[in-house]
Amino acid sequence: MSKMKPSLRIAKREIALLFNTKSSFILAIVLPFVFILFFNSLLSKGVARDLPVAVVDLDQSATSRNIIAQLDAAPEIEIGFFPENQQKGEELIRLGKAYGVITIPKNIEADLKSGKQVTIINQYNSNLLLAGGLENKAFRKVIGTISAGINIEKQRKQGVSKQQAIINYKPIIANNHTLSNPYTNYSYYLNTGFLTMFLQLFVMLTTIYCFGSDLKYSKGDKLLNITKGSLLAIILGKVLPYTFWFFLIGIVTLLSMYVWQDFPFFGSKLTVLAGLLLLIIANQCYALYFVSVSNSFREALTFGSGFAAVSLSFSGVTFPIFGMPTVLQWVSQIFPFTHFFELLLDQSQRGFPVFYSLKAIIILVVLSIVSISLSWFKLKRLFLKGNFNHNI
Repeated sequence: MSKMKPSLRIAKREIALLFNTKSSFILAIVLPFVFILFFNSLLSKGVARDLPVAVVDLDQSATSRNIIAQLDAAPEIEIGFFPENQQKGEELIRLGKAYGVITIPKNIEADLKSGKQVTIINQYNSNLLLAGGLENKAFRKVIGTISAGINIEKQRKQGVSKQQAIINYKPIIANNHTLSNPYTNYSYYLNTGFLTMFLQLFVMLTTIYCFGSDLKYSKGDKLLNITKGSLLAIILGKVLPYTFWFFLIGIVTLLSMYVWQDFPFFGSKLTVLAGLLLLIIANQCYALYFVSVSNSFREALTFGSGFAAVSLSFSGVTFPIFGMPTVLQWVSQIFPFTHFFELLLDQSQRGFPVFYSLKAIIILVVLSIVSISLSWFKLKRLFLKGNFNHNI
């Protein structure tokens, strides 16, 4: 109880500074809600639709118009341009007005009726991996469907039943199972990573700021005097208000995804909330470590922001962890976000039993304990000194 009174005094001071300091107010209150609105609006459709595509129709026949109509019916693309030739179509790609150019050759109708094989050319911008990939996927799907229809109709004229004609055309059927993003919805997968990653970034920077600003202006020893030399009282007083605040923001973030956007959720809500709280605490402990090993306020902010930003790359959002070199797979384990993201996916989209998420929870606890233990004595010396080595 003796340590609670100094902690409460520091906590009240910290809350007052939060509303009176422009930087803290923006980091802890304004930006989190801005990013929640931004990402939920940016990826609200889930999958890119109606990508503009150009078609060069050199045949101008009923068959070519039917092909164009079926291409336009694909949800991923929208036929918006009809250039006279391929050169003008390629110019549209270079100008960024179209993501692909589909060229239907001359005499396609006559060639198909005479049983000849025809080629429809698809040129797309592979520099834009997502848009180009979706355009090419839609093109191949539509052309494959048209080809199947022509082949099946040809067999039926020869007396083959429709079912047998389908089997003859495609004797082997692929049964695909998508593992990492089972709904193939970019909003479900990317927002789950981006929103929680930015939450931890704000946690990291706010914690570094609330400690670093005092040390920058040589107030560390004064805080020790208030708490009668208790570093624990300082940490509890400065950290806990932000722990509760960011936990509330984290809940709002989860609500924005699983209630507002109606993301699928099949697991344990309590497990996710426990993981969220541990993610916040772990990042606060890491922030204290960066403060303890830094020579200046600026250096601590650099370490913290770099660590939080890089954690996205090591979490498996952009590239699967099992595909990384062994050394990087081990490195990925030191990032709290790696384990929280795995827990969140397991409990939301995959619907795994809670037992499978216990490993992530235990690791988050261990990372918190290790990071605060490594920084404890260095922080103590830093507060006794009162400031960083360099006041920048």
